[in-house]
Amino acid sequence: MKRLTFFCLLVAGFTLPTTAQITITNSVFPAVGDTLHYHFGNQPGAINQIFTPPGGGQVWDLGNLQATQTWNQVMKNPATGMKSASFPSASVLFNPLNSSAEVYWQVTGNQILDLGYYGLDPLGLGLTLLFKKLPGLEQSWAPINFFDIHQSSSNVLTAFDAPLAPPVLLNLVPTADSFRIRITYQRLGSVDAYGTLTIPGGSFDVLRKKQTEYKSSAVDVKVAPLGWIDISTIGGQQVLPLGTDTITTFHFLNDLSKEAIAICTLNTAQNMVTGVQYKNLSTPSATYTPALNTEMVTYPNPVHNTLYVHFTNETGATYQFQLLNAQGRLILEQTVAKSETLRDIALPVANLAPGIYTLILQRNGIPVDQSTVVKF
Repeated sequence: MKRLTFFCLLVAGFTLPTTAQITITNSVFPAVGDTLHYHFGNQPGAINQIFTPPGGGQVWDLGNLQATQTWNQVMKNPATGMKSASFPSASVLFNPLNSSAEVYWQVTGNQILDLGYYGLDPLGLGLTLLFKKLPGLEQSWAPINFFDIHQSSSNVLTAFDAPLAPPVLLNLVPTADSFRIRITYQRLGSVDAYGTLTIPGGSFDVLRKKQTEYKSSAVDVKVAPLGWIDISTIGGQQVLPLGTDTITTFHFLNDLSKEAIAICTLNTAQNMVTGVQYKNLSTPSATYTPALNTEMVTYPNPVHNTLYVHFTNETGATYQFQLLNAQGRLILEQTVAKSETLRDIALPVANLAPGIYTLILQRNGIPVDQSTVVKF
């Protein structure tokens, strides 16, 4: 906790610059039906690119990243999960990379909370268990601005009967009644920089969030009549991969992308990037699925030549369609005058560069809907 307090004081000492930067709203929060597209890879010397002092107007170049793995993170209806009853407030469910585990998130208007998961235990015991985080651990918030500082903590307490325990535990305490896994999380997120980040396929205006997480794990055994006893160490020797891990990551976030543009994980010494998860721009696919009651629907999406837009047309209203690129610049604009019948328009996009665009619908000058459009 002292380290967290010191970090807060350190960040608070920075001088707030007067230049402008983006603000990230809840429009990038995940929803059921979204598919977030990521690559995983590394770039030698990346630490020199992303580990810069706090401040604005920065330029980071990860354009030489080499992809070694791909992940399409599908956001599912939590009601379809095996343990949905244990997470009644969940909004989305997804499976982690190369795993059948179920991760449950709660998405509100101003926050994303990690409620926990059902799957293999994190200690390598080979047990499939339910891990509920109480309270939910904050994944993100909205709006996100430069100089924001958020702190979150959570606890996991998962018990299981001795007959389910593997030999590594039963050999330690043959008379055990049951065991439990204890995990505590302390997470500090600080938005300490902003600028432009380049990854393979494009450049984006971003905020940089530095996240430091302290994860402590322990195992208890219940033995009558003593009750619960911590057996994380026996005779001063650690018998399982327990204790406290410090995980430091840099999250580069954009206000028009549901995917993080890049998430860089550092080693314990914070002098090397051990891996990068970054937005996959090479496989065009929509990252936004409109709800059925939205003001407009775009198709086809991804698009190559012509984008068609079906919209709700109120009699006597004037509609304006604005297409913005990933940097928020206006690329194309079309106005539909007052009409009682027109509900579909065609936007020519064949000459646009491949990438992610945002289409904004305005009614009488007031924004009423937006959609992410992928051009390939």
